[in-house]
Amino acid sequence: MKQFSEFNGLIGVIGSGSGELDDEIYKTAEKLGRLIAKENFALVCGGRFGVMEAVCKGAKSEQGFTIGFLPSLDKKSANSYVDLIIPTGMGEARNLILVSTADAIITIAGESGTLSEIAFAWKMGKKIVSLSTTGGWSAKLADSKIDNKRKDEIINAQTPEEAINILNNLIKP
Repeated sequence: MKQFSEFNGLIGVIGSGSGELDDEIYKTAEKLGRLIAKENFALVCGGRFGVMEAVCKGAKSEQGFTIGFLPSLDKKSANSYVDLIIPTGMGEARNLILVSTADAIITIAGESGTLSEIAFAWKMGKKIVSLSTTGGWSAKLADSKIDNKRKDEIINAQTPEEAINILNNLIKP
């Protein structure tokens, strides 16, 4: 197993956590997970279902490393593709830990939980790339600023490949 220092960084993927995702969004998240692993990034996510499961599944298909920060203390609530399960027992407050751990964030679709993670990432100065074609908060906030405390914007990407290319240029050593 690799040491953390051998990865190019930790990419946080946030998005819709419902178990019933549109097939296209699931496939997009799975493809993103594969690309994250191929580019030698470790994946950080909420460790449960929906986008989190799909992105972990994709990463594992390329022998990637996945970390899941669970809202509960129940390790069994993680999806089966998480390598390192971290049961926080903090409920939605775990969103802060997830975002603070990642070097950059990619958003896919998203509801209110995703919105809170985007806001935390913004406040922390993390680079945020939104796959705007997936809808939800990813579409609503792409190419925008949450407030004027930063000069940059949430970066709009149309495809998983574009999102990874952007992050490679921003954080890869």
